[in-house]
Amino acid sequence: MVYLQTGDYATVATDVTAANNVNAIGYNVLDDYLYGIANPSRQLVRISSAGASSVVATFDTTQMADATANVGDIDGDGHFWFGSAGRSWYEVDLVPGSPTYGTVLAKGTANLPSGLTVADWVYVPAAGAYLWTVARASNEGGRSVLLRFSLATKEWEVIARYSVLAPGGFGALYGINNGTLYASNNQNGEIWAFDVLGSGVAPYLASSGPVSGSNDGARCVTNMLV
Repeated sequence: MVYLQTGDYATVATDVTAANNVNAIGYNVLDDYLYGIANPSRQLVRISSAGASSVVATFDTTQMADATANVGDIDGDGHFWFGSAGRSWYEVDLVPGSPTYGTVLAKGTANLPSGLTVADWVYVPAAGAYLWTVARASNEGGRSVLLRFSLATKEWEVIARYSVLAPGGFGALYGINNGTLYASNNQNGEIWAFDVLGSGVAPYLASSGPVSGSNDGARCVTNMLV
């Protein structure tokens, strides 16, 4: 658990799953669980606030072509959107009680602009039917690029290009429904805030959190406390 405004953090639970790496996690407002993909087993796992986990489904290669996933979030309708590096997408039904709960509803590929590295994405209801991310542009000196992925057209759109805000890339992203996207830098732990509503607020350093390698971020987007 990371406090975005201060950078303080605490361990909630250890040995949450038997899998070595659970990534592409998102929070489901409909049932108060975290969901993610266990790599490379292609398992969809559910995690409670206490850290207890269970396997919801195991996808085969016809359902999930990628061996691993690293981007994920859940929209307000209980649909889990995950993928690999922003170049693929999968839509999974996570509506409690739905007859198709835990199944892949749709999937496809995405044309991510050349030179960009995407490690997570977030859904922000106030910003429309999009998944937002901050990518690293390796072909532009490592500058940060704000993009959004349309849930309607399944296309990427570059929104803004910034200077090199921090070394390396942003591995864990967190959305808040006031239009703020928080991005945690893997290399130095800096947490930067980005405006996704187009209000003209420049990115700013919000806090300094933990340095991390294989990480991911998720939170209740309607919780305005950071």
